[in-house]
Amino acid sequence: MSASTKKIVSSFPVESEYTRCVTALDRAGILTCLPRSGSAGIIGIDGREYPLPSYEEVAAFFDRNRELVERKVLQGFDRVALTPLAMPVPLLIDRMRAAVLRHAGEGTIFRTRRSPSDTLVPVRVNPEKTVWVWETLRQAFDTDRLVYFPQEHPGHQKGQPEYRGQTKSEAINNKNICAIHGWSVGLIESTPIMPGPGEGTTRAGRKQLEIGLSPREYLRTLHEPAYAGETGTTLEDFITQFLTRLETTNEVSNDISDNNALWCLGQYMKIPYAEVVPTGRWHRKVGRVRLDMHRTGNKRCTRSVGAATVVRLGGH
Repeated sequence: MSASTKKIVSSFPVESEYTRCVTALDRAGILTCLPRSGSAGIIGIDGREYPLPSYEEVAAFFDRNRELVERKVLQGFDRVALTPLAMPVPLLIDRMRAAVLRHAGEGTIFRTRRSPSDTLVPVRVNPEKTVWVWETLRQAFDTDRLVYFPQEHPGHQKGQPEYRGQTKSEAINNKNICAIHGWSVGLIESTPIMPGPGEGTTRAGRKQLEIGLSPREYLRTLHEPAYAGETGTTLEDFITQFLTRLETTNEVSNDISDNNALWCLGQYMKIPYAEVVPTGRWHRKVGRVRLDMHRTGNKRCTRSVGAATVVRLGGH
């Protein structure tokens, strides 16, 4: 390990970041006492127990992936992300709905701020339809119809190759995705509002992803060398990060009124008339979270939807 790598890895606040994530997951009701092991964790889609990764395990993966960590920290990835990928999506949605309603009842739910010094502005919450989900997407949750981590979006034409991707079960058991069984341990950027066209900064040769591209275009970008080690976000990532921010700062995330809705590039689905990618957003005008899907080549909504990535620390 080079001296510079040692300095960056040792200076990254793994312990405080781990504590921040675990505290938020606990407050949001994601963590439960597992009946067989008695430890904190989740029950997966297969009914198995997936204990929460310990701080020692997470720190070990930072050391094991130190070259990747060094490169990505220099590029602006400054937050730890713990995603319970094995957890059923409907249950995650239930936890998100409950957390939003709890914060609304307490009067502690506000718009996304660009800076902690910005004024807190309350948002209204729809108590009847707090989370809206497109029915076609709902029916695909935790099934093999929703493909994880596609490598490309070739377009919906006869004779073109199928997407390369994984089922959720395969992703859970893939140590390059879930370093700790059922859990993705990764790095993300803390940027609360994604940069608009021409606003992204370049750090260590990598330019921030900007609002304005289709999923197909974003995936092509991720094949460029500067983005090596990055994967698209999944619905599980979106919900977990939404909850983590809400419990940490009392702010919503990915407000479409801020042109900050999110493509979940880590998933796609083929339906009879199109190939589509999930999106996650806070809908300020109606006061709720909205989960739906749009075509992989969609250019109509690109002015308000962007992409963020996760650097997943592998367990190899």
